[in-house]
Amino acid sequence: MSHATQGKVSASAVRPMASGRVFNFSAGPATMPLEVLEQLQADLLDLRGGGAGILEISHRGELFEKILQESEDAFRKVGNISQDYAVLFLPAGATQQFGMLPLNFLADGASADYPDTGVWTSKAIADGKEVGKINEIWKGADFGYRRTPRAGELKTTPGSTYLHYCSNNTVWGTRWVAPPQPAAGAWLARDASSDIYAEPLDLKGCAFLYASGQKNLGPSGMTMVVIRRDLLKAPVRKLPSMLRYDEHAKAESRLNTPATFGMHAVGVMCQWILRQGGLVEMQSRAKTRSDLVLAAIRNSNGFWKANAESECQSFVNVLFHAANPKLEPLFLKEAANAGLAALAGHKVTGGMRASMYNAMPVEGAKALADVMLDFAQRNG
Repeated sequence: MSHATQGKVSASAVRPMASGRVFNFSAGPATMPLEVLEQLQADLLDLRGGGAGILEISHRGELFEKILQESEDAFRKVGNISQDYAVLFLPAGATQQFGMLPLNFLADGASADYPDTGVWTSKAIADGKEVGKINEIWKGADFGYRRTPRAGELKTTPGSTYLHYCSNNTVWGTRWVAPPQPAAGAWLARDASSDIYAEPLDLKGCAFLYASGQKNLGPSGMTMVVIRRDLLKAPVRKLPSMLRYDEHAKAESRLNTPATFGMHAVGVMCQWILRQGGLVEMQSRAKTRSDLVLAAIRNSNGFWKANAESECQSFVNVLFHAANPKLEPLFLKEAANAGLAALAGHKVTGGMRASMYNAMPVEGAKALADVMLDFAQRNG
């Protein structure tokens, strides 16, 4: 057909969830496993038979002490994180780390290297420049943010303190094929917000990792920080205690009254990951989901176009456009009617974005692929 066909997608293209819930492709806050939500729902009313819910118990009480230890243990077990690293449950989102990182470690007169690969690295660079000298060593805008740096493209700065990068770029749908190598004597800091625990965790060469909660770890409003213990020392400048990593570590992530619900949710989510088979299984599912959607793009005879170059295509965020952008609103409407929610791309990119974190069933990706091909056949 040469014109858009109005109406719903064919019934054969839709695979609704038996629970009645939609397939939620939101980039974050993101979909969570139903069994995790049901456990958290029960824990809101009565946590382990104590007569009070998780939102009501003291963060200093014996029960929460146990909850917090269980959450840290599960988080460590999933990622195989050794005691060479401290694990911190910090308030606020990952964006707060854009400032905290340089405030703690970037001394006056020193510099840090930042490749810019997307929206969130651009924000990290801007916040870092409020603190000290940031070397923007690669500019993804020159390549339309369609890829990450290739081997030999990064020119690190001799004497830099650290190199900060974002391993998966949620907005543009790209990922690093391998971690960058910092300058001699510098250490590596990684923003892993959207790919944390979507694949086996390799901390080799990485001294500092942070990830917001709302992708693979539970609710928004908190951030996990994994920090090598030799960095847990007095910061390079005088700071309030809430901005100091060493103080948060000493206080066991309870320097103030913390986000107790989020801390508990991380543990419940990590236990779910372990029951599913761990990070090897999470990686396998992530590749299966992304392969299904990317195959639909390839098989659409040019109707759909992926944003990312293939060698650095994200496994968890697939950004795509229609060759005819005027058809995109109709597709989003039909997809929503078919139970495929939150597919609109970021305001910076437009188009469609399928965010498929650990809790997204493979059936959700299959349903999306079916709807994409059905729509292309009717409107191509």
